[in-house]
Amino acid sequence: MKVLRRRVMWQSVGVQLVRLASLLLVIGLLALGLAVAVIAIQVQHDETRNVDLLLVMAPDLPSAALIDHSFDLYHRGYAVHLALVGPGRGRAKADLLTRGVPESALVVAAEGESLFTALAVARGDAQSLLVVSDPADQLLSLKVAQDQGLQAYGSPTPSASLDLLDVLRAALDYWRYVLLQV
Repeated sequence: MKVLRRRVMWQSVGVQLVRLASLLLVIGLLALGLAVAVIAIQVQHDETRNVDLLLVMAPDLPSAALIDHSFDLYHRGYAVHLALVGPGRGRAKADLLTRGVPESALVVAAEGESLFTALAVARGDAQSLLVVSDPADQLLSLKVAQDQGLQAYGSPTPSASLDLLDVLRAALDYWRYVLLQV
């Protein structure tokens, strides 16, 4: 009888663990879906306005559309300084300089400097910023900037499209930041 009770108990525990794992999977998928939906909604809102600083999020290879959009916002006078962050900040700087942006207007994050560090530094010089980035990166950048106490607005690259893998990566990055602050 004892063996039978143990078997029934362990089967019950196993069933409960499967239910718990299923529930956590469903919650995770719903959270991921919610982040994807919010990213898709955020990129439809161009919040361009006059700010203290344009924050340009430069991926490994910044697209011509991102550089053009950043230059256009600077040239139209939405801000007098551009902060370049991300792995492609060197190339973005070179491209903006060739378009006529003076070097004194560019603030380039140091090698290995994260978005968090760059925003902490920007907080000393600016109260408001306009995040210029590829569409998938808008939500996280705005969240981090607002958490740093900055008035942050988004201006996604207009001609860039949403790639599903980029959006899923961005949604995972968003939840990693929200839950783990990394």
